[in-house]
Amino acid sequence: MNVSRLLLGVFGLVVAGVFFLDASQYPRAAAEMPMIYAVAVALMSLAMVASELRLRRQGPALREPATEASTMAPDDAPPPPRRWMAVAVIFLLAVGYVVMMTTLGYVLATALFLALSLSILRTVKWTFAVIAGALLIAMVCLVFVQFLGLPIPLLPSFL
Repeated sequence: MNVSRLLLGVFGLVVAGVFFLDASQYPRAAAEMPMIYAVAVALMSLAMVASELRLRRQGPALREPATEASTMAPDDAPPPPRRWMAVAVIFLLAVGYVVMMTTLGYVLATALFLALSLSILRTVKWTFAVIAGALLIAMVCLVFVQFLGLPIPLLPSFL
């Protein structure tokens, strides 16, 4: 059983529940899409949790085949990747993002959060990150501000 996947699934269920409860307070037209997303995330997270629990019950016979690294003695095993620090920093960035959104505005806060997170992860090229980030910010502004009329502070409060 992969404990990380299990915890990610449980975390997804919690986040989906919070989003669903929060969206229930929106006007009816504005609540539909966030509720649909919350239910979709909850179902996928539930499937992830169920899959990991099923693997635990089936035992080691049906798990992934042994690799050369997994058949080594515990003393010879390579150390696990050190990604916990990156996860912790990105979590703190997400908390800061939520706190600073009203001060910096959605556009600037999101651009900073994406830039800092992607610079820590280093999983995509900067050209892709800039284009995808700009498209994401534009789509959220278009859908949630223009179509749904939600009061999202787009620009910094000091302007």
